[in-house]
Amino acid sequence: MTMFKRSAVAIVLSGLGLAASAMSPVQDQDLRQISGQDGVSIAGDLNINIGSFVYKDTDATGGSVSFNNIGIKGMFVMTMDILDSGEITTSILQSMTKYIGFRNAVHESVKLLPYDAVDNPTGAGIYDGSSDVVQFAFPNAHLDSRLTPSITVASITMGNSNQSFGSFAINNIDMQGTKIWIWAH
Repeated sequence: MTMFKRSAVAIVLSGLGLAASAMSPVQDQDLRQISGQDGVSIAGDLNINIGSFVYKDTDATGGSVSFNNIGIKGMFVMTMDILDSGEITTSILQSMTKYIGFRNAVHESVKLLPYDAVDNPTGAGIYDGSSDVVQFAFPNAHLDSRLTPSITVASITMGNSNQSFGSFAINNIDMQGTKIWIWAH
């Protein structure tokens, strides 16, 4: 009986080894076709406190200003995907269409050339039309905007003084529907 158990374990272990050797990485394109999804999702509950942000002018007559007790609190959901040239072109065109209509978006999308100070084209387009692009997107999940991040600054003071200009808050920064694209050039 012991010999039978050892033989069974040996067969199972050798089968696992063969199965592992047959494994290969799954590419995003292949994964998308299998499960309908690729990329990653990121969610966060922010509870950030920055003691102060100080700007200091270093010339002879310079001073400083401090933004004190900065808080960033709230929640967010975002996705990160790698888009190929066809997907990024379509995504940018769709985003432009929301603001200026399809016909104008097509017209504007061909203007992705960098220009100098006197409106002369300075070289190749900003996007080369073939590179993969990283997309950070905050999906429009119709979440309650009260959950979105808010930024507070408790006081703004000048150097050599404890007097404050007061405080300010930027409330409910709702980024749902926002997309950010990053590519090398």
